Amino acid sequence: MMEKQKWLVSIVMMIVLILPQSVGMAKGYEKAGDVTVIRDQYGVPHLYAKNKQDLYKAYGYVMAKDRLFQLEMFRRGNEGTVSEVFGEEYLAKDEQSRRDGYSDEEIKEMLNDLEDKPRAYIQQFAEGISLYVQEALKNPDEKLSKEFHDYKFLPRKWDATDVVRLYLVSMTYFMDNHQELTNAEILAKLEQTYGEEQAEKMFDDLVWKNDPEAPASIQAEDEAEEEKEGDKAVQPLSSAVINASKEIEAERDEFVESSEELGLPLKIGSNAMIVGEDKSKTGNALLFSGPQVGFVAPGFLYEVGLHASGFDMEGSGFIGYPFIMFGANKHIALTATAGYGNVTDIFEEKLHPNDPTQYFYKGEWREMEKRTETFTVRGEDGKPEQVETVFYRTVHGPVISIDEERGVAYSKSWSFRGTEAQSMQAYMKANWAKNLKEFEEAASEYTMSLNWYYADKRGNIAYYHAGKQPVRNEEIDERLPTPGTGEYDWQGFQPFEQNPQAVNPDNGYVVNWNNKPSQEWRNGERSFYWGKDNRVQQFINGMEEREKVDLEDLNEINYTASFAQLRTHYFKPLLIEVLKENQSDNESYPYLIKQLEQWNNLKEDKNKDGLYDAGVAAFFDKWWSITHDELFAQPLGSVSNLTQEITDHRYGATLAYKILAGEETNYPWMSKEEAEQIIINSADQALAELHEEKGTKAENWRMPIDTMTFGETSLIGVQHGYGSDTPIIEMNRGSENHYLEMTPSGPKGFNITPPGQVGFIHKDGTVSEHYEDQVQMFANWEFKPFLFDRKEVREAAVSITDLNVSE
Repeated sequence: MMEKQKWLVSIVMMIVLILPQSVGMAKGYEKAGDVTVIRDQYGVPHLYAKNKQDLYKAYGYVMAKDRLFQLEMFRRGNEGTVSEVFGEEYLAKDEQSRRDGYSDEEIKEMLNDLEDKPRAYIQQFAEGISLYVQEALKNPDEKLSKEFHDYKFLPRKWDATDVVRLYLVSMTYFMDNHQELTNAEILAKLEQTYGEEQAEKMFDDLVWKNDPEAPASIQAEDEAEEEKEGDKAVQPLSSAVINASKEIEAERDEFVESSEELGLPLKIGSNAMIVGEDKSKTGNALLFSGPQVGFVAPGFLYEVGLHASGFDMEGSGFIGYPFIMFGANKHIALTATAGYGNVTDIFEEKLHPNDPTQYFYKGEWREMEKRTETFTVRGEDGKPEQVETVFYRTVHGPVISIDEERGVAYSKSWSFRGTEAQSMQAYMKANWAKNLKEFEEAASEYTMSLNWYYADKRGNIAYYHAGKQPVRNEEIDERLPTPGTGEYDWQGFQPFEQNPQAVNPDNGYVVNWNNKPSQEWRNGERSFYWGKDNRVQQFINGMEEREKVDLEDLNEINYTASFAQLRTHYFKPLLIEVLKENQSDNESYPYLIKQLEQWNNLKEDKNKDGLYDAGVAAFFDKWWSITHDELFAQPLGSVSNLTQEITDHRYGATLAYKILAGEETNYPWMSKEEAEQIIINSADQALAELHEEKGTKAENWRMPIDTMTFGETSLIGVQHGYGSDTPIIEMNRGSENHYLEMTPSGPKGFNITPPGQVGFIHKDGTVSEHYEDQVQMFANWEFKPFLFDRKEVREAAVSITDLNVSE
């Protein structure tokens, strides 16, 4: 018996001696606890726990270890305590965050309404962050990132309210908008210049109610019905709306500027593709994920592997979120894009002539709810100062603008108000889903506006336009603020079953780039996002050009969309047609036509010489800029400053195309002959400029590539983290990409999550080897394997640590 024990001890000692070399554990190995943390060659943590409680606590801990400063800035940015550290410059942003946010008591009520397990796991996640905070405070020189030392403040412990607050305020921003006020300002200014009748026609062109030709993710068999115009909407425009719009726009600009300096994600977009078994070359369902949330260092997305008894999940999510938004478990893969549903309304409140804190609602004057918030603001001398701000709220929501002189205030309503924690719970349930039924149930509980995508190992795919959709009074023009006197309030919410959704569609796939979910679905004040000319056509074209696809095909489609000059889809064929009709008038036209026809429509630099490969791209960019200004600058005059984002929107330029193509519009902008002359004149001007500057040959027109860097956001002029000094070619691409095939044995594929996993910077400025190790891969369109199976994870292991989360 003794000999056998000695033999076992020898074997164990041999394993201990050999294993560090075989998996690279020389960087530290502790055998101490409940959760095993395996870091792969890119620093991504893969957590293995015996139960979910330990797993979520470890999740919070490793996230804090990698990104504590970023977490702290997200929390402060969302709870309205930034000026406490960085001074008065950020007070306005803090005020807006608190004005539109929740008290701790309100958040606790939301938490109490959750089911036991999700609520417990959110708390465990917060405790895991706190566990690292406690650890770091005991050894700040080694375990607090450099930024804490530079800005002379310490992190605080976390609880569940912090996690929910971070989620609800940051995600609410992505659903938030004040476009109704901007639209009202546009209409008011058009009326001042052109009169009411003509202004209404121009407005209907600029902000159409519905474009039945807009590409939709759910492709209908039949043509959509033409728009039916009803009576004129009931709401008159108050003269206060112009001032309110300017005030809110200035506030918005300041909020965006300060938030970007804090590294908070404000630009939301994203694209996605799902492919069913009939369209897939392998017969397995495929999923592509491309969330667009900005390029900064550290990134806004955190990659992780979560594994506990009966649960395995790999992927990434926004920093501070206790779930994975883009990834897969053993049974299903999931991703999401911003839905841009019409879930926010601005209400115009009528104020009492003698008391601006009273408003008229349902036949009587009511007192606004009043709340005083105290802000601690860091003074120029470093000493804290106290600032008090009074906020008001009506039955509709927080008051965002008050015009006492005109007796008008504007308040804001969100359809999902008070249910944000429920949406967190829904996402956690989606992570745990094992089949379509469970995923659909989770989607039905999600109240905010996102598109959800599903693919499973049985070959099924599904798409859901999630979110609570208000039922509005039919007399209301959804593009403009709603009268707040009570007669036109929301009349409940549509049932989830009426939201656009599709399971295993006949065409075998669903693609989306924040476009219209279905042909009949409207977008209210942001209808111009969903027009005939829409960037999603890049994905539709890629799918339709291929009988069947695999992951490499999806990658090629994404590459094309990322580098495409988006205006080429409709405008290049139109330009070529007009040039051909008039090629006898200019000896340069035949050469130009040939260059345009040979161009693949991409602004790429494959030979990496710092210039775009296609010289004709320079011509097209010039032509489009001149054409756009000719179309709108003179007819719209000073209003064009407000409408630029509409007429040259990053998603598409539908109105411009309809005018140039001679399609019917509400306002007679110009005749087809006049439009054709603009096309010709703009081409002549662009050619003349290029000929004078660079000669007549297209290869000499090649222009320097537009570049971007990770980490260009800053904290009051100081870099947020180390960032990356290496410029890479600009891409209209996801901040991360996942390509997944759901095989019968589980997910397989590849992904990239730049700039890197670990955001920690040592006090002396030394950064982790995983701070930006994926930047060059991203630039070169390279990927790393999607690690899911435990054997694969161990083979890729660089360190293995046993973490005790019971302390």
